Amino acid sequence: MAAATTLLIIAGVLLSCAIVARANAGRLPRSLVVQFSPLAGASVIEDANLAGRDRRALAAGLVDLVVRRRVRLLTESGTARAGIAVQLIAGAVLTDEERRLLDTICGEATPSRLSRRLSRDRRRTARRARRLVDARSLALTTEGLLSGWYSGRSLIRWATALLVLAVGVFLATPPPPAPFAVSLCAEALLAAALIVVPPGRSRRFAPAATERRMHLDGIRRYLLVAEAERLRALQSPTGSLQQPGDTASRFALNERLLPYAVIFGVEKAWLATLGADFDELGETSEDVIGQIGEGLLQVMDADALVNGVLNIAAGADHLLDAAGAIVDGLLS
Repeated sequence: MAAATTLLIIAGVLLSCAIVARANAGRLPRSLVVQFSPLAGASVIEDANLAGRDRRALAAGLVDLVVRRRVRLLTESGTARAGIAVQLIAGAVLTDEERRLLDTICGEATPSRLSRRLSRDRRRTARRARRLVDARSLALTTEGLLSGWYSGRSLIRWATALLVLAVGVFLATPPPPAPFAVSLCAEALLAAALIVVPPGRSRRFAPAATERRMHLDGIRRYLLVAEAERLRALQSPTGSLQQPGDTASRFALNERLLPYAVIFGVEKAWLATLGADFDELGETSEDVIGQIGEGLLQVMDADALVNGVLNIAAGADHLLDAAGAIVDGLLS
């Protein structure tokens, strides 16, 4: 009984450590104000790294290309990932980083040769994705914004995995009922710890990154606040980007933040916000409707794009990712 109790205590400690690690994953220094635009010249992929959410970097980067009218999405047979292709918009000029992003996520060209489907090779895409994100992380390290890794998550995962094996060996020869029940409880706690502990490793952020990360927290706060609070922020005397009631400007602004909604995992809610903004345009001039309307259709397709790219590019396990997302919702 003493051995089973010890295993239960250790399992409880590991689960507590996993919960703390999950709560700290992606935690940003608190911004005192909301921010409604990225910093000038900011890279979405680098910002995902600085937010501690590099697993969402590629999906956010591709949505950014859609929002900025560099590429358009072609969908067929519903919204399955296999039915999504990416097409370069005529006249659009991509940077080297943007081309590498497309090369990473996309696979073979469509029969017309004018567009490329999302890659179906999960493992190869995951390796390419990791190399691309690591390359951007190296650039941030060179700039003095990152300074290595913490090993805590890996230690929790290894310790939990080894303890799962230990409990399995303990249960191989069924003990008396009481120790058996305690051991099963320990096994359940260990399974929960494996689900809760965040994937990957946690980065060390240098002091020089604090200001930029605070700005990202300001964007996150803007994405999460209620509509009335967003309007007050936009129309404040100190930082207004629009006149009160300028719905077209607000739509363009909110559309530009969709990649950051992907980074922070609130893209579905933000797509609904964009839909409401568009509906509010009402009888706006045909020029505005024409300019914004086509973009809205592309942005709405971004929901399928995120679902198609997010896990495939990160090489993540879908079940564990889904369970971890539930934990994130409870901790947020």
